[in-house]
Amino acid sequence: MFDFKGLINALLRRKHGDPVGDLKSATIWVQELPQNDIHQAQQEIIKALDSLNKNSDTSLKERIRVLLYLDEKARPLQENLCRDYLAALDDPGSPTRKLLPTILLFWEEMATAYQSCLRVYAKHPGSARIREQIPLLTAKALHFHAMQAKWNHICYLPVEHQTWRHLHRLYLFAELENFDRVPVQLYPQHDDTSCASEYMQAMMLHLANPASLTPAQIEMVDTWLDSWARSLVIEADFRPQRQVYAVNLGDMKPARKLRRNMLGEKYRYWGIELMLVTINKTVERLKQGELPARLNLGEAFRLPAGLELIEEISQRWSGTSTTRKHERVTAEKSLLVTTGFANIVTYLQGDQKTIRKTGMAATYDMSEDNHAELASHPVPSGGPELFEPNAQQWQVENESLSGYGVTFTRNTASQLRIGTLVGLKAAQGKGFGIGLVRRISNEPPRKVEAGIQTLSQTPLLVELHPLPGESGEPTTAIYLPELSKLQLGRSLLLPCEAHTQGKLVQLKAQGKSYTIRLQPALERGADYVRAGFDVVAKG
Repeated sequence: MFDFKGLINALLRRKHGDPVGDLKSATIWVQELPQNDIHQAQQEIIKALDSLNKNSDTSLKERIRVLLYLDEKARPLQENLCRDYLAALDDPGSPTRKLLPTILLFWEEMATAYQSCLRVYAKHPGSARIREQIPLLTAKALHFHAMQAKWNHICYLPVEHQTWRHLHRLYLFAELENFDRVPVQLYPQHDDTSCASEYMQAMMLHLANPASLTPAQIEMVDTWLDSWARSLVIEADFRPQRQVYAVNLGDMKPARKLRRNMLGEKYRYWGIELMLVTINKTVERLKQGELPARLNLGEAFRLPAGLELIEEISQRWSGTSTTRKHERVTAEKSLLVTTGFANIVTYLQGDQKTIRKTGMAATYDMSEDNHAELASHPVPSGGPELFEPNAQQWQVENESLSGYGVTFTRNTASQLRIGTLVGLKAAQGKGFGIGLVRRISNEPPRKVEAGIQTLSQTPLLVELHPLPGESGEPTTAIYLPELSKLQLGRSLLLPCEAHTQGKLVQLKAQGKSYTIRLQPALERGADYVRAGFDVVAKG
């Protein structure tokens, strides 16, 4: 932390001048920022950066000195703001959600400031000392534009075309000046990086399909790329046998999977074989018991979820998980949607009351011999009225055997999350299904596009009881029958606290009872676990 002493008096003394016009005044000014309000301090640094960016009278030498100083002092503040914001993402009422505009504006002002230095240098190269600093300034400009892109991913917002354009131009500048691979240190005690590595990090994070990752997963993948991106080599020559991706430096779009028509002097290409070797070595060392911290995997890395994410991202980059299993078709219909395990349970409880009145029910045999197949009994056509108050209406744009592509207008402060459990009921028609949010794209101000994976169209409410002689209360769970066409085995949705791998419980439903053993979690959400189970005994 800094020795902050009082922002207001400092600003009053300098209200007629630029508080950071030179390094000396910037040093004094920073020391007088508010000690107990990180957010306010960062907001004032942003104002100072804006002032510096607009002040054309400051010499390039002094501009660079002031900028590097402000960058160093603002970095821990920004790290704190980012950490606090991400920690409160699941709480729509948290005051830390107000931090986002400051976080985004800081990335923008820092990127602009470093790019302004490079523009001044291009017109007036200056001294040899300044020329020595240009690789670092370019790498920092790339870094801050990459941070803009990353935080757009975290917010599930489209990355602005201008951001990609800046990244392409900055990398091309580094390449033309022959310092694209020159090692630089963005901050003291940081490992060396380069302009090429910073550029590749932004491209590969985009190619990891962040719209289907949680914010925490996006942060982790970006952390891994700090080291992994160094093994990527950008080439100007077209070698499709060993290259996987390409980008047009004259365009305003991100990198894409390589196609044979991607030819031209502005195109750059790269393969990922060396990076995959690095990743595979990391996976092997993890399986052998190596500590994640020693492998530069970040403080948030946890097993087994972290290892599963590495393997999934590796498959995405190598192209082995990109083929659609089920064809999409255009659709025009509406779904009533409720989110969260508790709301879905409430709906199904009401649905069971309807079933008891009508006498219509789907019946299951959960013994291993029958593989929990659905018996051919009619499904009730209506849903209980209690579904409606908690429901949103989503428009289906396309659908497949495995799910839906939907759009809707967000009308609450609560935002959709990857992995959110959703209950789906046709606005017109029969049936009730359960799905998971797999992809999100927000379009300001309130439009949302999402991809939903179907887990079941015939869920069944069940109860999990302690074994005879054991103490404890029964737990409500949701049984999801096997969907062989989707390669989804039978499973249970249950509250997080109710799941323990290997635990024996009695499953009761439809007048039948089974002793089951819970398998490892297949999926974890904020309010549920999805897990398979083995039937140990019937009755």
